[in-house]
Amino acid sequence: MSSIKTLSKTVAEQIEKQIICGAWKVGSQIPTEQELMEQFDVSRITVREAIKSLVSKNVLEIHRGRGTFISGTPGLAEDPLGIKFLHDENITQHFFEARQIFEPEVNRLATLRADEEEIELLGQIARNLDALDALLDGANTPDEVVQAISEKDIAFHTLLCKMSKNPIFERILPVIIKSVRTSYNQFIPRISSGPRVSTHYAIYEAVRDRDPERACQMTIQHLKNSRIGFEERQPAGEGGGGDQSREEPLPDCDKR
Repeated sequence: MSSIKTLSKTVAEQIEKQIICGAWKVGSQIPTEQELMEQFDVSRITVREAIKSLVSKNVLEIHRGRGTFISGTPGLAEDPLGIKFLHDENITQHFFEARQIFEPEVNRLATLRADEEEIELLGQIARNLDALDALLDGANTPDEVVQAISEKDIAFHTLLCKMSKNPIFERILPVIIKSVRTSYNQFIPRISSGPRVSTHYAIYEAVRDRDPERACQMTIQHLKNSRIGFEERQPAGEGGGGDQSREEPLPDCDKR
């Protein structure tokens, strides 16, 4: 290993330590190249190599014309589970199974731990989703409506994850929630006319009422509806249709 590579690795580790210990805050701009050169007593090329390696690990982000910033989720790659390399036609069904395991408990915790401001925001998103659902018109649904529903859906579940106040869930669940976008993309041409069977608002009401068991049950029902809706729109042979007569067992909140 060359001396530059060795030095750049050392500098990268020092930068990571600054972030881990909280000296440099998530989302903040790091010192300039010149300042880093002086701080670590290394050359410009060494600093650039260190930054390059941290950008590749999603610890840092380069904003052209502005500088280098600490990522909002340092170290969390865009596809940390390597899902895009899974050549499985049933990948959306696997996503649903994973969500059925994680999300009911996440939402139970959110009900117990959320603050009032978060709950109010959750209600706003749920109402927005219901309003957007009313605009669905089958294959005639405008792309921007489908995109807006997808983004609001992801925002709803991501906020619940944040409300659980568990940083591990905050990092794991958004990866799984990407299945929302995957499923939307796959059934856009066959999206339903009129409001879907949606339980977003029912989940919000359970959280608002601080009823963790109801939040858990509504989440299970929501995922079941989503899965059935997806399967009904999957043409035979496109994966995920499978044997729809076989009902998969769902989590039981009362047995936790």
